[in-house]
Amino acid sequence: MTTSLSTEAPTTSAPALEVAGLTVTFPGAGPRGVGDVVALHDVALRVEVEEFVAVVGPSGCGKSTLLRVLAGLTPSGATVTGRPVDPARGRDTAWMPQRDGLLPWRRALPNALVGARIAGQDRVVAEARARALFDAFGLAGFERAWPHELSGGMRQRLALLRTCLPGRPVLLLDEPFGALDAITRRRMNGWLAGLDLAGHGRQGGAGRAVVLVTHDVDEALLLADRVVVLSDRPGRVVLDLPVPRDGLDEARRELLGALDPQGRSDGST
Repeated sequence: MTTSLSTEAPTTSAPALEVAGLTVTFPGAGPRGVGDVVALHDVALRVEVEEFVAVVGPSGCGKSTLLRVLAGLTPSGATVTGRPVDPARGRDTAWMPQRDGLLPWRRALPNALVGARIAGQDRVVAEARARALFDAFGLAGFERAWPHELSGGMRQRLALLRTCLPGRPVLLLDEPFGALDAITRRRMNGWLAGLDLAGHGRQGGAGRAVVLVTHDVDEALLLADRVVVLSDRPGRVVLDLPVPRDGLDEARRELLGALDPQGRSDGST
């Protein structure tokens, strides 16, 4: 069953996000004179409205760096060349980092309202929307719970609710379930798939563009419309694969092959 979010994002002209020829370089540092580090090289990525794109790749290939650039957050000290997304578009994005970042001195509902309040939304309106989303996110009844009283999965759902609440047309998710155990992660993936964050076919064209960074090929295939594979550092796009609605075994083999071009993959991620 698919659940539609009640918080509607404003209509965004296509594409929602686009980078071309993106290269990100970090200056060398340290007593041994380590040279400059090229994190991303000549990356091109286009994401449409109502499209969910997953980005996978080896550790250290620049996935999180790419997400920061898409959010308009140029990494400190980095040199960015090419044609990244217009920095002004950073105001249209909501970014969820790997850690939930919940404030331990705020109960669940006030935590959910943090992003909306920073965005300058009316408190009464934002609170009404948040209460409606607590049910969709499986958190009904926990509005007054402290963060330490929530399970790991509930904390991540609350962090995602906080990210969605301002109604930004672009959601950037940096391994939101990476710290969870395997069973909880699979359950969270199934729940998120039913939530339809991108709003496919939402009335009035008010869907979102969603970019998810993950190490998990199965998570990417379950949630995304397309999966983009980055190579080892410097990260560059080596595969851009539309996810078929059936025949996922072949898509999985193709993704694993792109992740391990030397053929050393044992089928795990």
